Amino acid sequence: MRKIYLLIVSILLSTAVQAQQVNMDQFKSMKARSIGPGAMSGRITAIDAVDADPTTIYAGSASGGLWKSTSGGITWEPIFDQEKVHS
Repeated sequence: MRKIYLLIVSILLSTAVQAQQVNMDQFKSMKARSIGPGAMSGRITAIDAVDADPTTIYAGSASGGLWKSTSGGITWEPIFDQEKVHS
């Protein structure tokens, strides 16, 4: 068993590791855009997803806003705006 392990390790170490080449020309037509609550209420300081449903995400901002997405981050709704206290 040890000989097999050493053989596998030596084969892996002897093969050259190469990074994938990316043609940056394919990204030239893309424009930057604001996504999620970061553009509406400032810097995001906390983010969490629900383990049982990874499309449900919560994000908290430095300015006190609390946001929820049920679309995996595509759309966001504020969930603390109507409260009488600061989140």
